[in-house]
This record gives sequence, structure tokens and C-alpha cells, in this order.
Amino acid sequence: MVRKKAILVGVEYSSRNSSVFKSLEELEQLALTAGAVSILKLIQKRVKPDPGFFIGNGKAEEIQKFCIKKNADFVIFDDELTPTQQKNLEGVIPARIIDRTRLILDIFARRAHTREAKLQVELANRYYQLPRLKNSNMAFEQQTGAIGVRAGFGEKKLEIDKRNIRNRIAFLKKEILKIKYHRETQRSRRRDVPIPVISIVGYTNVGKSTLLNYLTKTGSAYADNKLFATLDTTARRVKLPGGKWVLFVDTVGFINKLPHNLIAAFKSTLEEINSSDMILHLIDASDTDYREKEKIALSVLKEIGADKMPIINIFNKCDLVEHKNIVYRGCFCISALNGEGINELLTSIEQKLEKDMEYKKISVPFSSLPVVDRIKSVGKILNYRMLRDNAEIEILIDKKNWSQIKKRLPDIIG
Repeated sequence: MVRKKAILVGVEYSSRNSSVFKSLEELEQLALTAGAVSILKLIQKRVKPDPGFFIGNGKAEEIQKFCIKKNADFVIFDDELTPTQQKNLEGVIPARIIDRTRLILDIFARRAHTREAKLQVELANRYYQLPRLKNSNMAFEQQTGAIGVRAGFGEKKLEIDKRNIRNRIAFLKKEILKIKYHRETQRSRRRDVPIPVISIVGYTNVGKSTLLNYLTKTGSAYADNKLFATLDTTARRVKLPGGKWVLFVDTVGFINKLPHNLIAAFKSTLEEINSSDMILHLIDASDTDYREKEKIALSVLKEIGADKMPIINIFNKCDLVEHKNIVYRGCFCISALNGEGINELLTSIEQKLEKDMEYKKISVPFSSLPVVDRIKSVGKILNYRMLRDNAEIEILIDKKNWSQIKKRLPDIIG
């Protein structure tokens, strides 16, 4: 496959602490994921963005020469451009102008497979398009009347296009609300037979889907060494070492400068995190910039209101790191690829879930003994003793599951 050639442009602001070099490296990976190869990286130092050309007219003319010399297909900016900035840059630079938001939207559009993900990506894309509609090559008098006849009073084509996009946005919102309602119905059914839900979150490409595949031993969740390899939420049941079943949910990855429209569009998906009992925050131990990416992931959790939930920080890809016991002391170090440290992690998850359980001593008639299997899957059996007419069992179980068992088996004494 012949890849398109791209020039990457970043701006270094003296008032910001984040490294523009590392941000451009990530932009390079995003471009590669979208099918373009970086042939040049340019950095412009500014106090603030130029309102007309973002990088200034002089720098735009410099990029124009680079594009002609290197025959570049794209110029990709590491920040979101305003419609005015994009229009002015397109008038100077003889290559397609793309900003970081447009690039991420394109990748999301390719990665979306379920109907929900496709609707969410299209909604974010429509929001992005709306202020960027052009009215070029069109005379003022070219208007369409109410019955489609040109001339007379009517709507200009630009206004029709805007109205069509607003109508499409309204339709997409309604469809996403329907899916949200269906998701909430599924959650309510889950609450009827309570099972702990654990969401796996983290920066994109930290190994969330790889971890889910290892836990389930199925390989059914698509995993690849690419940014945003998966967008669709995947949920799988996993049995913990003590026999208790939990539901692990793989969520969309986070990234620096994640467009707000995307966060808004994926809100119904991200709400799955808010309904969890616990969050596993995966961090790439082999990434030298892991601290900054950890902060970004935590800031997204805060934005969706999930920052107060129980969180376990886990360093993944520890098989690629030396001296991990010193560097990551006090945190779990695992390899989702080969299973290193995962048994210890699952045991810790089980122990944390047990903190919310209550001690019960119950007598179960022999006719109702199948309930013991149910208790094993939702709680923990501490002691089991057979008597003449029943079994005496000591258990740990949470309130929700205990109430469900009592409803279904009223002859249990305890």
C-alpha cells in the first residue's frame, strides 16, 4: 500500500509545560494509523496562536515551499484549527490541511464497527463539520426557493446544508438515546442478578483488549499494536480464583487532546464506567512518558464523573521493563500478553470485593442445595457442614445478592 506523505506541524507555547516533541511523536503514530507517513516535523514557537493562520502567515509560506519541494499530500496540525485558520491556510499551502481533531475523527470512523459506535462517531463528525461549511464558488443571488425554483426569495445553499446537518444531528441524538435506554435496560436486568462490574480503562494502546483476551482465554476482543485499535465496548464474564463471577468491560482508550465532541458523543458508552463497581486503570510500563498519560486518563475519568470510584492502578507490559520491582513498587506489574502477575491481580480484586460483603450463617434444606452453586458464583463459602436435615453454611455475600437469594428461596434459614 502506497502511503500518503504528511508534514506535521506543532506549536510550542512558552506558557505550557507539555512537550511538543512528544505530542508530535504521538501525532506521527496517529497519522500512520490513518495511512500517512511523516516526512517532516516542524515546530513553531509562539506565545499564543495566530488568529488568522494559527502559526502566522510567514510560517505558512515556509510550509508552502516545503510542500512543493517534498511533494507532500497533507499538512497535519497538532491542535484543532478554527474554520478561519483552516480556510486561510488552505489558501496558502498546496496540500490538504488536517488538524488533530479531524485526524482522530477519521481514525474513529475506520475503527467503529457496532451501530452505536458508528452513530457516535458520525455525531462528533457532524459537530465538527457544521462551522466549517463553505460557500465558495457561489454567487449571492444563487438561491433555492421553497419549491426548488432558482430565483426569488429563498434559502441559500449554505443555509440548506447547515439545516440538513442540524437535522442529522437531532436524528443521531435520538438514535443514541434509544441505544442508551437499551443499555440501561440491560444494566437493570444485571442488577436483578447482581454481578460485580469491573471496567478496564487507560490511555490508548496500553493493552486493555489484550488483558480481556487473556482473562477470558477466547481471543474474541480485537487487539492490535495501534492507537484506537478498538472503539466498541466489550463485556466478558470471568471467574475469580475463589469461584466468584465478575464482568470485565473493555472501554475506548483515552488520548491527549481528545476532542470534546468525541467525549460528548461517547458519553453513553463511557457511562458504563460510572456504573462499575471497580476500575482497573492500565498504564504502559514500557512508555517513558507514562506519568503524563496517566494524568490524561485520570483527567478524562474526572470529566465523566468516575474519579471517585475505587481504582486499581496496574502497570502492563512489565515483561519489557527491567528493575520493575524498584520502579513500580507498591503497584501491580503484569503482562497481559503472557499472563505474568495476573493471578495476583485477580486475587487482590477478589479481596477488595469481599470488603463489601457481609457474614451470614444459614441453614439450607437438602431440597434447596443447588443454591450452594449460586452462592459460590456470587459470594464466598467459608464453612460447609452437613447435618441430619439440612446443611449449615457460613458465607460472605453482598446485600444485593443476599436479597435475591432470600426472594427465590424463602425456606433458607439465616
